[in-house]
Amino acid sequence: QMNIIEKDKLEVKNGFLGIAVLYGDKKELLPVVQNSNSMEYDLVAAIRKVTATQEKVIGIVSGHDEPSLQSTVGVGPIGESYSFLKNALDRNYKVVEVSLTDSTSLNSIDTLLIAGAKKPFSDKEKFLIDQYLMNGGNVVALLDSVDVGQDLKTSILDLGLSAQLESYGAGIDTSLVLDRSNENASFNQGFMNFIVPYPFWVKAIKKHFDPSNPIVGKLDSVVLPWASPLRQVPQEGVVAQVLVSSTPNAWTQSDPFNLTPNLIQGSSEKSQYALAILEKGNFTSYFKGKKSPLGTTAIQSSSKPGKLFVVGNSRFAYDRFLGLFPQNLAFVMNAVDDMTMDQSLIGIRSKSVFELPLEELSATQRETTKAVGIFLMPALVILYGIARFFYRKRHKVVL
Repeated sequence: QMNIIEKDKLEVKNGFLGIAVLYGDKKELLPVVQNSNSMEYDLVAAIRKVTATQEKVIGIVSGHDEPSLQSTVGVGPIGESYSFLKNALDRNYKVVEVSLTDSTSLNSIDTLLIAGAKKPFSDKEKFLIDQYLMNGGNVVALLDSVDVGQDLKTSILDLGLSAQLESYGAGIDTSLVLDRSNENASFNQGFMNFIVPYPFWVKAIKKHFDPSNPIVGKLDSVVLPWASPLRQVPQEGVVAQVLVSSTPNAWTQSDPFNLTPNLIQGSSEKSQYALAILEKGNFTSYFKGKKSPLGTTAIQSSSKPGKLFVVGNSRFAYDRFLGLFPQNLAFVMNAVDDMTMDQSLIGIRSKSVFELPLEELSATQRETTKAVGIFLMPALVILYGIARFFYRKRHKVVL
């Protein structure tokens, strides 16, 4: 019961703070409706889940020092986990951890998520991923080519997947992108904490998204911290789309890296870099003409079309970045939905996550805007005063 005082009267009302969706013997609960902005999506997702004849399965690859799927608050580095992403996936799918041990481990998987790996993949594991894709599977690869430690120390990550991904059409460079369009980052120096614009936290904006693709078509921005650029390698039978790009005012830094904010140097060689690529079609096996690590006959090319979504960054989906930038969660969830189900939920989710980033202005435009802001209001007051003076002079009454 809730006491409500309005319009000079007191009312006692019964309030229901949660929603239950029941269908047959299935039940989905929305325990506390705190934000009405996402209620439409939550309700539709719950209805879809209870009415589905077969539950879709998302397999998250484990065994390569990936971040935990459970919250690490009070346990390890704060926010270095995928618990927010796991909870979001649980609402629509059955989520399981996958150890790439044999082909049967992928039989029931609708979409395979490879995220945050820090240890190399063996030939056997690479073969299982390859054959899963050849069987028309869907793969979401969120991979880093450079590991960034808590003290901003870096090391090159050789996961053994670069050549394989390149054979499918998307290569990841071992460098990091910096962009004039970026987010602020917080750093500690002794007892001092300071916040500065940080070019390594690339803020990709709507202007440089592919508007024809529903994954990003209705998003306004995505923040990718310490992201590596991608390369398109055209492959026969595969259609590739660059979904997210940096601005043309971006540059890269290669090993040795210097991530300290006050020591970052710009570059006169600016360019635009692909940050997320989606590929669809009939892929050719990376193991074509090679000996199978399992001693079995490899499928040489896709038996049916598959999908591969590649981002040269896995940190953007960490808990702490999803908390800072909610549009990041919409980005990765849109990609999973597009691959696993259909596109009906994407538009609903994107309506509740929006941001209006400022348009990038040239130096001349900035100076013009400042000048207008400084002089326009005084000019209007002066013009009003002059007009008022002549008006009173014209209508002056002579006694």
